[in-house]
Amino acid sequence: MIINNIKDDFYSQIIQERVLVLVNTSVDALCAWKILQSLLHLDSVQYTLVPVNGRAQLEEAYTVHSAQNNTIVLIDCGANLNLTEILEPQEETQIFIIDSHMPYDLDNVYDGGTIKIVVTDEVELEVPRFEDIFQDSDAEDDADEPESKKRREDEDDETSVLPKKERWRRKREELLYTYYELSGFGQTVALSMFNLAWKMSKDNNQSLWWAIIGMTDQLLHHKISRDQYVTCFAQVQQHVSRLNNYTDTSNVSINNMKLKYSNELRLDLYRHWSLMESLQHSIYTAARFRIWTTKGKKKLTEFLADMGLPLSQCKQRFSSMDMDIRKEVCGWIEVTAQRYGLEEISYSSFELQYGFKNKFCAADLMYAVFSILTQPDTTGKTHAAFLKAQDTLNRNSEALLHEGIESSKLLLGALLQQVQAFIDMKQVVCTGPFVYAVVQEGATDLHLFSNPSALLKLCHFLTEAYVATTRKAATLPFILAAPCLNQIDESIVVGVPPIAADSQNSYLGRAFKQAADRVDARVEFDDFNPSVMQIKSEDKAKFFDALTALLTT
Repeated sequence: MIINNIKDDFYSQIIQERVLVLVNTSVDALCAWKILQSLLHLDSVQYTLVPVNGRAQLEEAYTVHSAQNNTIVLIDCGANLNLTEILEPQEETQIFIIDSHMPYDLDNVYDGGTIKIVVTDEVELEVPRFEDIFQDSDAEDDADEPESKKRREDEDDETSVLPKKERWRRKREELLYTYYELSGFGQTVALSMFNLAWKMSKDNNQSLWWAIIGMTDQLLHHKISRDQYVTCFAQVQQHVSRLNNYTDTSNVSINNMKLKYSNELRLDLYRHWSLMESLQHSIYTAARFRIWTTKGKKKLTEFLADMGLPLSQCKQRFSSMDMDIRKEVCGWIEVTAQRYGLEEISYSSFELQYGFKNKFCAADLMYAVFSILTQPDTTGKTHAAFLKAQDTLNRNSEALLHEGIESSKLLLGALLQQVQAFIDMKQVVCTGPFVYAVVQEGATDLHLFSNPSALLKLCHFLTEAYVATTRKAATLPFILAAPCLNQIDESIVVGVPPIAADSQNSYLGRAFKQAADRVDARVEFDDFNPSVMQIKSEDKAKFFDALTALLTT
């Protein structure tokens, strides 16, 4: 069931009793949970929080806790799964879903009332009609029709040679194929939760800041296109103007929290690094300069010289650069980048100011939280990392923030090293309909890529790097496999759409399943992202052969 009144049909319902909240371990989901948590605290609502990073943990958490909780909220998980079949909820149970994974499972959309998907007014949802999928209202058995009517239909329409039920079945299959063909992401769940706070007049800069971080996560981790981001940004900008329009500043505390617009560079963590290191490790610039080559390093040096920046300044920590240079360098980079084919070197964002001392940008905080969430854990538990990342979002957690930033630097360094190894050793293979690579056992920093989100980040980096080397690959999807950290003889396989695609929607999730079914490969789709799967390592070869044959036809 779809519900649009997020205040009355969702929030007013969940505060009646204790709530079980299952939260996906993504940055966007965590930010959405922080907003909802603040609302539950204001209304003194008791809750049980369980982080989940896949279908198995979702089922386990539901089995353990559902007996004590009839009201369940799923944040950024579950909408694209048939929850009635998986969870088998009782009649008295209410399951509310706020999820950005698209498309929604139609059994959830047309559930009679147990499962309720929260869709805000800002989201346009296109789903097939109920009668076209579940109820053949017009296709009664042909035996009940007069023979003369059958003959007329046969003469008027060639397709009427088929029985009506058969025609309805074929139409249903076509609709289902079209509906489920592409998977992707819709509006950030953090922004959906902020809209709830706003409609209840309980919004503030803190909750808006969390929504901005969630929105930034979707953009920088390639979940949405720039056009989708611009749409979300326009919504957020109105709220930033409303909440930060101080006409009288005499009563504003020096510790006040203030948000303002910023034109952000696509240079990862440059405020906490040297400019040179950030340019070398950021996916956008590293790929376009081809920084792993001697020619690329020379081109980067020319880029800096073209701005008139001394190498001594570029190699020291950004905060230690000369004040005059530091004030102007971002503008110089934007102007010079145009001459080097870096037209999208910047994007619109916001920054946060605490009084007169601490200033944060959304991307830095997002990367810090992301690195904490994706840190390898041999125990397979997600709770500790999730709670640590949750604390990092708090106002007075500078130590955790800096720890996350340092961890993010290590991840970026490992990404660059792995990409360089792939390119130098020519381990990227173009099969025709797609490009793929495999992270080998014993690879440096293999443990850092055991998390699907981190592996997807590597996949995007490698895609950009390979396309910069071989332009013809821009129209092909990219697939990356890596050994699992905790399961022997199993691998994780992830896929991303072509760089030249107009959107981030992908057909790879559906293709993965069809290819695996063709050759009876032992696979498991545990992740909430359909373009992520686990496979027995010995089945990889025949899976890739089947996928090649499938996508070639």
